[in-house]
Amino acid sequence: MVLPAAQIACAEAAPTSPIALQLPAPAVWLAAEDSQVYAVTTQSELLTVLDGKAKVLAKNFSSTFIAACSDRVVGVNNAGQLQVWNGRTVETAPNTDLSPLAHPVCLPFGIVAVSRAGDLVRFDPAGGGWREAARTAANALPDAQLTLANLDGAGDEVVALTRPDSARYDHGILGDTAEATGITVFERHGLGVLARLSLPAPYVFEDLQVRPVRLEGGRDSLAVVRSSPTGGAALALVSGGPGKLTLQATSPDFGQTHRWLAPVAGFGQLWAVKTPHIGGLLAQYTQAGDTLKVSTLIAGVSSHSIGSRNLNAAVLTAPGQLVIPSQDHRNLLSVNCRAACRVTGKLALGGTYSSNLLLSGGQMWVGDSSGSLHGWAVN
Repeated sequence: MVLPAAQIACAEAAPTSPIALQLPAPAVWLAAEDSQVYAVTTQSELLTVLDGKAKVLAKNFSSTFIAACSDRVVGVNNAGQLQVWNGRTVETAPNTDLSPLAHPVCLPFGIVAVSRAGDLVRFDPAGGGWREAARTAANALPDAQLTLANLDGAGDEVVALTRPDSARYDHGILGDTAEATGITVFERHGLGVLARLSLPAPYVFEDLQVRPVRLEGGRDSLAVVRSSPTGGAALALVSGGPGKLTLQATSPDFGQTHRWLAPVAGFGQLWAVKTPHIGGLLAQYTQAGDTLKVSTLIAGVSSHSIGSRNLNAAVLTAPGQLVIPSQDHRNLLSVNCRAACRVTGKLALGGTYSSNLLLSGGQMWVGDSSGSLHGWAVN
């Protein structure tokens, strides 16, 4: 049974006292390592939360994405330069050809970013800065959100959506009309190609990222949106082995053009918000052979804005438990679907959400359009 939007609106308030910190400008992306939370704002400032306050660490850092690992925070500024906060100062690389619209990945001993031309570029530390150590002509989306996945049990590799095409599908829900037609897996050191999957026309991957999810065993599969001009979007599951990628399972599509869904993956589960701009239906997907079966559970939620590259506005906090924005983007809802779905808490924001949702240190963090950064302990 689908829980209606009216019941969501009447959900009880958050059971614990949230915190709200005022930032110099609205946050656009959040990242964390251990329990340390970082944010970048619409003014390209890098901040952190320290002693209950927001502290500015650097300016001109990034206006889109950051990543955090190995005691570093990584971004690309609007000039196309790699920016690395090392805990004391900002280190850079001499390159100015990186894409500020792409999401880099941070490795234990290196960083991989996307160039404006779609190359993948690996950087290694060098004397207080960073040097280009490897480059490959990946033909990646210029706004690709790189991810790490262990597809064959041998360790994490870099995965990117590749081979953009502007002619197959004209939806443009993610900020432009270029959609990926392939997925490529790259070795993380030299960036050599390990495996590819190419979609036949008229299909596209109407997405900017693949989402690793471990459904069983010690290997990841990849959740991604596959769309066509006649059917709209479907959720697809891609699996990998030595030297190959395979389309493992797909859900039914919408049966009409210009309909999309926003996936959420984690804890061995697959979820999505179907039509997040039109009613917003939260659904769970389970694999049955080569089909992903769909159970629609809640109406009146939304985890995406038309034209936005923010695809991380809903989070699984535990198996069957999610935090997700309301349809108007002005509230966060804590939803428990371990049995029958119910909304267990609601956090009112000071405006519409402006950043991704981030679970760190037992709290959910989100920025809003008023410039507030909210921390909310959810059960």
